Amino acid sequence: MREGAYGFEGLPLADVEAGSSVLIAGPPHGGARTLALRMLAGAAEEGTVVVTTNRRAGRLAGDCERAGIAMDAERTAIIDCVGGEDADVSARVLPVSGPSDLTGIGMRFSDVHRSFERAGVDGVRTGVCSLSTLLSFGELQSVSRFVHTLVGRVDSVDGLGVFLVDPAMHDERALSTLSQFCSGRIDVREGEDGAELRARGLSGQSREWVGFDATLE
Repeated sequence: MREGAYGFEGLPLADVEAGSSVLIAGPPHGGARTLALRMLAGAAEEGTVVVTTNRRAGRLAGDCERAGIAMDAERTAIIDCVGGEDADVSARVLPVSGPSDLTGIGMRFSDVHRSFERAGVDGVRTGVCSLSTLLSFGELQSVSRFVHTLVGRVDSVDGLGVFLVDPAMHDERALSTLSQFCSGRIDVREGEDGAELRARGLSGQSREWVGFDATLE
């Protein structure tokens, strides 16, 4: 099992304890999606799993690379809910039938983690981009159950979970329901000088709005 916390190079965030899951709430084109991907970029010995619900694997892989995630089939996997033809992707691509196939996503997640464990990968960061797409295809109850299960699996392997949601697409009840399963929440907004974030419920984090670089290199 992993020892130590997860750090976030270049972001105004303190380290997060292993086993934690974070809900990122904000407009995907206003910095929230970039923040999620940058939080998934870890050290060379770590692994990364990204569930893509609204972007093809090839395009996501390019975004991941620009966010600092190494595309390595031994340590990086994309669970693809979109499908379609894609250019060669260096990461492992695991297709599921669609965003409504929550059981399939969960099974792929378990398969990847077992293979990473056998390979001795030390710590896995898992991201779901995004929960809003899952909610557009399914009911809040089923998506909440899926998040609860995935958060539990992340905790059991001392991983890190990052769940992206667009608050403009949902009411406060849905956001509160999803938030309760996570260790904390990071809100993202567009400030006067660019993207800003504010963390809640995470130990050691500033509760003030702070700016961050929302560009992908």
